[in-house]
Amino acid sequence: MSPGVRQNAPDTKLVPVNEDDTPHTAAEMRSLADQAEAEAAEAEALATAARARARAIQLRREAELAEVKEQPATEDAVAEGAVSKDKESRPADSVATEALDAPKVEPEDTESADEPEDVETRQSPDDADAEPDADLSSIDDAAEQPARRWRSRLRRPRWSTISAALAVLIILAALSGSVYMVVDHRHATEQRRLAAEFAAAARQGIVTLTSMDFEHPKEGVRSVVEVSTGEFKDDFLKTADDFTKVVQESKVISQGSVQGDAVDLDTMTDNSAVVLVASTAEITNAAGAKQEPRKYRWIVTVTRDGGLLKLSKVEFVA
Repeated sequence: MSPGVRQNAPDTKLVPVNEDDTPHTAAEMRSLADQAEAEAAEAEALATAARARARAIQLRREAELAEVKEQPATEDAVAEGAVSKDKESRPADSVATEALDAPKVEPEDTESADEPEDVETRQSPDDADAEPDADLSSIDDAAEQPARRWRSRLRRPRWSTISAALAVLIILAALSGSVYMVVDHRHATEQRRLAAEFAAAARQGIVTLTSMDFEHPKEGVRSVVEVSTGEFKDDFLKTADDFTKVVQESKVISQGSVQGDAVDLDTMTDNSAVVLVASTAEITNAAGAKQEPRKYRWIVTVTRDGGLLKLSKVEFVA
């Protein structure tokens, strides 16, 4: 190394320190002044870019915090966000302060006085860029923590949960089937009970209608009236006198019986039903001679009247 010359630490460029190297001509002074202005403009551009980058990072952080605000953020994430906000504001302020406080280059200044300022100005924006990047990563981590919690909550259910749900569904289906079977059984039982009542009333009415004794005709007519109602009762009362005379004149004793019956379930309600009845009648005259049993088929409508089932319509089928 030559005497009278020192080497700058951040740069290997040799800087003159002797008074003999100081520029004396106007051209050299203007050249140094232009160079200083160019370096100052470059430093100001770097400072402006650093401020813009810090502003962009701050806006990005605010947007991410607005997205995370809807989710339950922890106290640690909020604290980290506050710390990162302070760190982001500091680099921009320091760069702006250094750019504004940078000393103006005069024609008398030497190159050795300008170059350290240039090195410091060039290094500070890089440091400002590096620090916000580190803060941005901390913000990303803080925003990612609530999202990870939500993803862990939205995991697929375990097999035990699915098995429990299936067991509950099977139990509910079994209970529904049991209830349906009980209701259906009760309905069928009620239908059979009603059918038995209508069939018994039809059998009794036909036996009463086909059983006559010429010695007691009025009692026979009264019995038929008691088991009849509606249209059939009205028609029978109109012909009751003629019926009594025929029985007395013929001197016939008839004893009816039922061989079979069937209830038409399609016509059955709580108060009426149509019943098919097959009956026979054994007839004996006054002399005691017995005739062949006569067979009859009837279509009988049984109707509830005052709590009792009676014949409301009787049709004879040959």
